[in-house]
This record gives sequence, structure tokens and C-alpha cells, in this order.
Amino acid sequence: MKKNFFGSMIAIAAMAVCATSCGGNSSNAESNGADSTIVVNAKCDGVSEVLLDSVTVLYTLQDNAGEHRVPNSLFYGADNKDSARVEELSPSGSVASSIHCFLMEKEGKKVLFDTGIGEKAGGCLLARLDSIGVAPDDIDYLLITHFHNDHIGGMLRGDSVVFPNAEVYVPEVEYAYWAKSGEKGENAMKTMKAYGDKLHQFSFTDSTALPLGIKAMAAMGHTPGHALYMSGRLLVIADLVHGYDLQVQDMNICPAYDMNPVQAVESRKFFFGFAERKKLVMAGMHMPGNGILINK
Repeated sequence: MKKNFFGSMIAIAAMAVCATSCGGNSSNAESNGADSTIVVNAKCDGVSEVLLDSVTVLYTLQDNAGEHRVPNSLFYGADNKDSARVEELSPSGSVASSIHCFLMEKEGKKVLFDTGIGEKAGGCLLARLDSIGVAPDDIDYLLITHFHNDHIGGMLRGDSVVFPNAEVYVPEVEYAYWAKSGEKGENAMKTMKAYGDKLHQFSFTDSTALPLGIKAMAAMGHTPGHALYMSGRLLVIADLVHGYDLQVQDMNICPAYDMNPVQAVESRKFFFGFAERKKLVMAGMHMPGNGILINK
């Protein structure tokens, strides 16, 4: 990636403790050309409001409480082949990370991208939603990027669905992989099947599969059906990066979670370049701060 690209990206910080009510607002505007301004309001702990345009609002919802860092060793690679490089680029021994979900309000509908790790595991998603006056019943659409538990863990409470009115959309490639994974995929299958006929599997080749004109984009490598979602200037980049401050320096570095590192590197480089060219707002589930990068 070109060095000047990363210099053009802006990370906007957010708080990181579970909260049930919002205090005062602070705002921050970043311009992208004469006819487009992105406005970011820090609503309260763990929640920011991003005004994407006159009719579309994105809320960043931090699912973890407190600071979240991942150890350098997560990025060492097979047989520790990248350990020296990682330690050189990250001398502190760990990398800032996070767990995020994102709520988009568009055309009177509420779209939730991923659900975090779940309350039982300490997830803050429901508290974050409550702090902006949104109940689980209010979610119209739930779009899942992939089936790792820190993305689908909040879909169930015990055996009951958390978002009973939501139509759920998942990549069919991702579903097929975990359905054939035996014990490893049992939790994912239990979760998906709990939503019954509200669960919709989509093909990446079907440009009309998703509501509100949202487009799914295949970004294989992290998992076999890893999906990104695009709506206007918004690109939800899911798990393209897990340690941005490290990986932004060398996008060949992969976390142990990337199931196919070669594909993951290709996807990471392609979509960061795509976002640069299109001047997109990137929302990453493991980006530090509030998870937002604005490409100007």
C-alpha cells in the first residue's frame, strides 16, 4: 500500500466502558471534497454517531469494556516466521484492538452489522443500544460478516433469539463451511437455525439479495465466506485487520485467526486500496478507538 494513503486515513477515538445512558455530545467534522462532509459525534462511552449523509446515520457500538489489546504473538505466523518483523514494528509487545458492532439507520430501518460476543461473555452491545434508545426488538435487519463467535455470540441469549424481529442475512459460502465442520460448527449452526425462516443465505453474485440497496462483497481469507458490506460511502470491513497499528505498516502480517493467510493478505490489500480510490468511510470490527476510518 502507498504510504500517503495511510496518512490520509483518520482514526477517531471513542471511550471503552459499558454504558446505559448517554451524556453530552462532542462533534467532529471531516470533509471529503466540496459536496460531502462526514460528521462524527461522540455520543457517550463506547458509542459514536457518524452522519454519513443527510439521511443515513451510523452508530459505532463498542462491545468490549475497557482497553482491549492483543499480544504481538498473535501475529507471529506459522513457525513464528514473522516474529522478528512483528517485534520490530510493535515494540510495546501488544497492539490496540477492539470488538465493534455497527448500527445503520437508513430509510426508517435499523440495520445491525454483527452482534459481538454476547452478554454472557461480557459483551456490551445491548447496553450500547439501550444508551441510544434502541431495543433488540427494534432491529429490522441483521447482517453477519462471518461466523466467529465474537461476531455471532450476541444473537442468542441461552436458546432464545435476541433480535426477534430481525431478518438475518448470512453468506451462503460461510454457512456451508460451518455446516460441514462438525463439532467446530455446532454453535454457529445452533445460532443460525434458531432464527428459523428469518434466516436468509445470500450469494455474493446476487446484487439484489440484501435490503436497502446494501451490497455484499466477498473478502475471503479470514474465513471461507468472510463478507464486507457497502452502503453509499460506508464500507463495513469486518475482520480485514485485527491489529491496525501493526498491520497498517505491513499488510502481509496476519493474525492467527486468518484461516487462509494468502487470501487474507490479498483481500486486505485490495479493499484498503478500493476504499482509497472510492473515498470510503471504513467501519472495522477490530479497529481501535471507535472503529471508524475516514478516507479523504
